[in-house]
Amino acid sequence: MNKLTLFMMALAAGTAVQTQTLAMEHGHMAGHGDTSAMAQDQASVVTRAQGVINAVDTESGSVNLTHGPIPALSWPAMTMDLPVTDQVDLSGVSAGDAVDFGIVLGGDDVYRITELKKQPD
Repeated sequence: MNKLTLFMMALAAGTAVQTQTLAMEHGHMAGHGDTSAMAQDQASVVTRAQGVINAVDTESGSVNLTHGPIPALSWPAMTMDLPVTDQVDLSGVSAGDAVDFGIVLGGDDVYRITELKKQPD
């Protein structure tokens, strides 16, 4: 074998070992580390956005709304159902209302609306 072939084989073997090591470290972080502090930090971050209410479900405590892109969450514009926290009063909003809202990722990995305010007409 020439030197170039040996070099390429050594490079390929080194890359495979490095990839395997990185995968193991990622698995360790994802499944075995204490992520409670990270979840708590995420839970305290309120992301603000605007949207239009399509439906209000007071029984389940959720709204269906259409919002623009939310870059902080890497969310594209979409229509979705979002639960609200107990502190959110749904009696002041109805279908067709433009709203400002704040959402938080809970410890259970569910986003919830924590603030909901109808925009002035």
